[in-house]
Amino acid sequence: MYETDRREREIVSERNNIEPPLENKIIDVTVMMPFVPLPLWSPFYCASDQGYYADEGLNVIITYSSYGTMDSLKQLAAKKVDFGYGGDEGVIIAKSQDIPVVAVHKTINRAPFYILSKPEKNIMKPEDLIGKKIATPGAGATVTILTKVVLNKAGLDYNDVEFVFAGAGIIPALIQDQVDAMTGYLPQKVIIKNMGQTVNMIHTGDYTDLGKIYIFANEKMIQENPEVVRKFVAATQKGLEYSISHPEEAIDIYLKFNPDAAKDKNVSSAIWNAMLEEGFDKDTNGNPIFRLPSEDNWTEKQDQMFDVGIIDKKTPIEEMYTDKFFPN
Repeated sequence: MYETDRREREIVSERNNIEPPLENKIIDVTVMMPFVPLPLWSPFYCASDQGYYADEGLNVIITYSSYGTMDSLKQLAAKKVDFGYGGDEGVIIAKSQDIPVVAVHKTINRAPFYILSKPEKNIMKPEDLIGKKIATPGAGATVTILTKVVLNKAGLDYNDVEFVFAGAGIIPALIQDQVDAMTGYLPQKVIIKNMGQTVNMIHTGDYTDLGKIYIFANEKMIQENPEVVRKFVAATQKGLEYSISHPEEAIDIYLKFNPDAAKDKNVSSAIWNAMLEEGFDKDTNGNPIFRLPSEDNWTEKQDQMFDVGIIDKKTPIEEMYTDKFFPN
């Protein structure tokens, strides 16, 4: 639809030998999610479906990586996409590697990451993990980084646990007792519960402020096209608010973007409802509180990652994020 409308305007302009007015142009932008289609990306799906991007003159193309936040950021830095999405640990790593990306919007302000184990393993606190096997997706995965930080914050050496890099097989590894525990993001926790399995949980948010989820832009985009960044952030914020206030509709919209998930709609709904419960701070009336990037303790987060060797140099904190695009 957007492509047809744009071409019609271009044809009229060519006939009259004039350039279409800037405010009437539809601007194509691409945003990369850190993983395959998930209900967790509902703010973007809703912003697209409800016309919030179109209202800002944007035609937003949603793409996906299978390799997590860092791949999204690298694609962003290489200008293969215009925006990225992922965890705050990603921008800290990126800056330590001189990758020119900046956090411009905090979308999820409570970190939904956990260390999960069967009750019979008696793992209730970080100290109980010593000498145990922990399944994680991979060495650079967010949950692996957070687990190392949690152990360090508890005064423990993460080398005293055995990380088992199980890729997408982390849940089977736990269920089949191939490991003692697994690191998990909220969808994995919901899937395990849906399987009827009870688990003990260590919430990483009890030990570190790391794990919040952001929209990223590259520095050149911010410098040369700040209005595009502002429009994208404002429209996505509207999509976020719509997806929170209309959770059932949000899942129906998600299924338009990922029809293959229709057979597991109940699971998708459970994942998004769990995010609504656990992913946001709330006021006294139970309404989500949207927070600015500056309200995180970026200095402490960077120090924690430096202390466990995830990064080998520190970056000035003010280079990691900006608040200037957050809607008033």
